[in-house]
Amino acid sequence: MKLFYKIEFNSTNLYYKHILENLVVENGINATVKQYLGFILITCDDSEEKIEEFFSFLGENLPLSIFLAKSYTIDFFDETTEELEDKNIVQNVSMFTNKDIANIIKENENIDFSNDINRIKEGRVSKIETHNGFKDLFLPSKTLREEFESKGYEVKLFVCNLNKLSQIVSLNQKDLQLLCSIERPLVKLKFDILKNKDKEYSRTNFINVKLPDDKETILFANALQKEGIDYLLYVKEESLQDGLKVTYFNDEVLVINGEKSLFPKYDYNLDKKYNSSKEFFDDNSGVIKATLASRNKRIKPSIAIYFSYASTNSTISVNVPGKGLKDIITIPNIICDVSNALDEISVIDENTQRLVTNYKNKFSQYFIKELKNKDANGFEAILNLCAYMLGMEDYIEFEDAAFAYNSKSGIQIDMKLAKIDGVNYLDYRRVVQSIMSYKMADVDTRMLAYSFYESLSDLITDNVTKINSELNTKDVILCGDMFANNILLNKVNDGLNKTFDIILPRDTALDY
Repeated sequence: MKLFYKIEFNSTNLYYKHILENLVVENGINATVKQYLGFILITCDDSEEKIEEFFSFLGENLPLSIFLAKSYTIDFFDETTEELEDKNIVQNVSMFTNKDIANIIKENENIDFSNDINRIKEGRVSKIETHNGFKDLFLPSKTLREEFESKGYEVKLFVCNLNKLSQIVSLNQKDLQLLCSIERPLVKLKFDILKNKDKEYSRTNFINVKLPDDKETILFANALQKEGIDYLLYVKEESLQDGLKVTYFNDEVLVINGEKSLFPKYDYNLDKKYNSSKEFFDDNSGVIKATLASRNKRIKPSIAIYFSYASTNSTISVNVPGKGLKDIITIPNIICDVSNALDEISVIDENTQRLVTNYKNKFSQYFIKELKNKDANGFEAILNLCAYMLGMEDYIEFEDAAFAYNSKSGIQIDMKLAKIDGVNYLDYRRVVQSIMSYKMADVDTRMLAYSFYESLSDLITDNVTKINSELNTKDVILCGDMFANNILLNKVNDGLNKTFDIILPRDTALDY
């Protein structure tokens, strides 16, 4: 009996194919595994009984992957389809199945972590050496968290006991699948009500969560769990690999940033090996062109939106074959200074000077502290100013407030354009002034934050429609880490998906 089993797999790296090959050998079935662009094919040629036994075996032993989609039997396969050539790329991922994890723990049960665990129990920091460098781990503590954050670290949650995770955060089946996938990515999860009321875990309602992802952290988590410690906070230097940050949209998993399991990679469309995301993006002149290249869209007209918090190059652009990318709307890089922003808002019209004066009088408490990160660029700088005017610390708290808004529609924030030297810029003054005007009228802060993303989606939708009256394309490319925000992404999708094909990066990250 011959059977074709197709597994949709949105990566060209071959590590998952090798896992399947090992499972074929382990089961003893007569089958081959081949990988193609976008899928893996298992061809079984054995008895019906043996094939049924094999798929039962797969169900018990096949690990999850963030790149897996649907899997199903097919009646026919064109065997002239070109298989992906194995370029012998050494993969940047530790592949631990449940059986592997059990064996690691069994074979290393005599390792003593008592000194590190005692330090943690005493409320101190323990530094653990892992496969990819060092992690500083500690019990949830507002003092320690703020101390690390003041030094520029992102504090994340390390889970020792997965069964206890639902006691502090909300997670659905998709979140759980991502956390447990073989790539062990970071997944942003929301705290249950009151679980972070003292801000021990995070200064917002969300935190990036990670399961053990190498031999050292697997063993340490097991030792901690035996001592009744179910989760810790940790930091890791940004220069060191800490896996992928991922989210999801409809049936697609989106990689926000990171390199683990993505690089090194061989790009079969470009016929070239890339060792890092920076090398890949830089070699292709930025994220937009890299996304166009990886999706084989360079020779077709398309509209591309690259919106990134930190980038100096956020734009709405058109890609015209033979002419390349042309920016239509540019997000400005502003002077990140409150006094300068208020001066520029004051001269918009006869009413704005009065608005600025009244605002400073009514919300004088907001103007006591310093603006965070005066070196910020693009959207981060604009949103840091918006956050400051609302008494928040930065764009991270601003985004958190938007997520906390419990409704599906907001109010219109001004997203007007200013043409300077022939370039259409988003007029950041109007954005901030609009938010200030609503706040003077005591509009809820969460509604204002939500409305920013909703109004930004309207800016995208309106201008894509206008641009397409001349370009006549069906393809809209979305990239940049702002599209990890599900408010923005869902609103843009709702506004465009009936007319356009929405294309997101698939086996590369949204951003650097």
